[in-house]
Amino acid sequence: MTILVIARSNDPHRQSEALRAALGLTLRGAAVEVVTGPLLTPLAERASATLRSFGYAVHDTDLAEAIARADRVEVWT
Repeated sequence: MTILVIARSNDPHRQSEALRAALGLTLRGAAVEVVTGPLLTPLAERASATLRSFGYAVHDTDLAEAIARADRVEVWT
């Protein structure tokens, strides 16, 4: 199962929380894909780098394509 995490918040703390949540999902065995805008904090950058090092996609892409690939969607605004 692939969970799409959409982290499109302009609030830097909310964006960081969304990326930490995506990391938590991977620890529970889920595959994730994260769609986000520009990374707003060093914490968000670290979480993004960690997700990428685990082989998960973190990018700013067309939402329709990402949603079509996902089994579940989690939205952070």
